[in-house]
Amino acid sequence: MAYANKVVGIDAAMRRVASGMRLMIGEFVGAGEPAKCIEWLLASRVGELTVIANTPGMRGGFLKARLFEQGQIAEFIGTHIGTTGESTESYLAGKVRVAEFFPMGTWAEKVRAGAMGLGGVLVPVGVGILDQPGLFPALAAAKPKVSLDGREYFVEAALEADVAIIKGWRADTFGNVEFRNTGRQNQRDLAMAGRYTIVEVNEIVPVGSIEPSRVDCPGVFVDAVVQGYSLAEQNDLYRQHWVKLGRLAPAA
Repeated sequence: MAYANKVVGIDAAMRRVASGMRLMIGEFVGAGEPAKCIEWLLASRVGELTVIANTPGMRGGFLKARLFEQGQIAEFIGTHIGTTGESTESYLAGKVRVAEFFPMGTWAEKVRAGAMGLGGVLVPVGVGILDQPGLFPALAAAKPKVSLDGREYFVEAALEADVAIIKGWRADTFGNVEFRNTGRQNQRDLAMAGRYTIVEVNEIVPVGSIEPSRVDCPGVFVDAVVQGYSLAEQNDLYRQHWVKLGRLAPAA
């Protein structure tokens, strides 16, 4: 059986991202960010983006944080805004719109709903707290709620994006992805919730190289595979940043 080869250059893949789009980016507090793709965004200066991500990233001018610094993000949809000084300053200065914050599980369920083609989910978390008047002044209306079997739930709309960018350890040429460590969060759901999905990986291998039981995101949900930093280069990138932040000692 012949499999489509989805390996493309980063310019060809990222050309799909245009000003004003909704963009999902996989990561967890900066861990497992698609570094090469974010560097492309920074160099291209594409702006007015609505970024959907778990967190704003890692402090100290690292990758996604610089998108806030350069003013490329118009709206952020995530769990908080406080892990980087760049995102916090942009938010407090009114340069980035944040309609509301979501508990991490709620955010993940909203992405999963988008992945599964659902209109939304019913979430009891935060009822009586997150619906307090004035808590989220940017909301056009009160958070919608329904009662079911004597319990109140928020009606949380699904999250989808024009483009989703996820980060894997390795992928085959068809786009079957294997994650490692922190990368195993909800990136498959992000891939499924994007109308066009790019995976950046440390290593590209032939179809059949990844055991079926180790495929974390099937290739049918991936449109483009791009070569990122090697694993050694990626580890060095993070190591250098942690040394810069004073959290690791420089190498002897």
